Amino acid sequence: MAPIRPHNKTRSGCKTCKDRKVKCDECLPICQNCTRRGIECVWSSTGPSAALVLREPSSSNGRSTWAGPSSSDPLILELMHHYSTSASYSLSSDPEASRIWSSVIPKMAFDPQNQYLLHAILAFSALHMHHTDSTSLPRYAAAAHTFYQQAKIGIHSEEEGTADINAALMALCLVGRYEFASLAKLCPLSSSDSDWYITHCAIRRNIAKNRTESQDGDFRLLLRAMAPPYVPTNFNEDFPLSLSTLLSTGPDVEELHDASVRAAYQDSIHFLEIAWRASFHKCIGVWWSMMSHTFFRLLEEQRPRALIILAHYCAMMKHVTRDGPWWVKKQWGKEAARIVSMLDARWAPWLGWLESQLDGEREIQVFEFTGSGFLTWIDAGDGGHS
Repeated sequence: MAPIRPHNKTRSGCKTCKDRKVKCDECLPICQNCTRRGIECVWSSTGPSAALVLREPSSSNGRSTWAGPSSSDPLILELMHHYSTSASYSLSSDPEASRIWSSVIPKMAFDPQNQYLLHAILAFSALHMHHTDSTSLPRYAAAAHTFYQQAKIGIHSEEEGTADINAALMALCLVGRYEFASLAKLCPLSSSDSDWYITHCAIRRNIAKNRTESQDGDFRLLLRAMAPPYVPTNFNEDFPLSLSTLLSTGPDVEELHDASVRAAYQDSIHFLEIAWRASFHKCIGVWWSMMSHTFFRLLEEQRPRALIILAHYCAMMKHVTRDGPWWVKKQWGKEAARIVSMLDARWAPWLGWLESQLDGEREIQVFEFTGSGFLTWIDAGDGGHS
């Protein structure tokens, strides 16, 4: 009988292999078992990092030094190269902002304390690669999810600590766009769809923080590029009159007796009109950022007025995203039609403009995911890259 070959047991394999009770080769970020099966490779929050390789302290001050992505991790190198040369340029149409996204932000990510930002970059890059090539290996989709999960863990652990607030904001922006892409539909919102909204709120909190002079420089330029300029849009139609009269009459008017509800509706229409008259590439995202908690609650409750406002937003997006970046190219018309289908005939007087924009899509009620993005005030740049 042949002797059993000795092998060292490990407790650091992926959770997926542990659950399947098979030996994990610990290949990062996705082990070979999960790669072969095209399944999600899940690592525990205390397990090895899928993207960071830290050398042992070698200097007299005992600090760890950043070794960068290991040459034994070709997928990581591939994703970083793809981000710097392609994916990052879809984040902004502003040349200076694009330079910062493609070169400055990755340098921030190589700081050992900012590994959550590196994970967010890798997740965004992997999602872009998977999106642009429908025949790509399953590993890109699996890698995107794995890196996204690690970014979330890192952001959460650093949010209350002494994290670099600029690195945290950039990571939140990338993670938020990833989450928005994962929504099967915009409405109704549910607990399973709340990740992107939680991230959206975290972005608002981060932006409100005080920044010191040492946190200016390139990042100040990036913030200016992100700020929504009120410039004329190519949307040549007048703002729909139906929205202007939505709060003046109609069924269920008693809900408007609640001052907070009326204010939520008024603000949502006001900021939608601002976005309508301004440049989409930056201002259309203002709408999501300015919405109150009350308005999101009204959406979750499927209040008709909230649904009508959201459907108008989707119809606008149908027009203005035609030349937009890959991460905003969803089937907005179908989503608008699906939302309209949730309304009864009593609301027909406020649906005329919407019906004229749907081009026969009223009967189609499926929202197909075709892209990735997150619509916050952080610029929805048109990007010139696929």
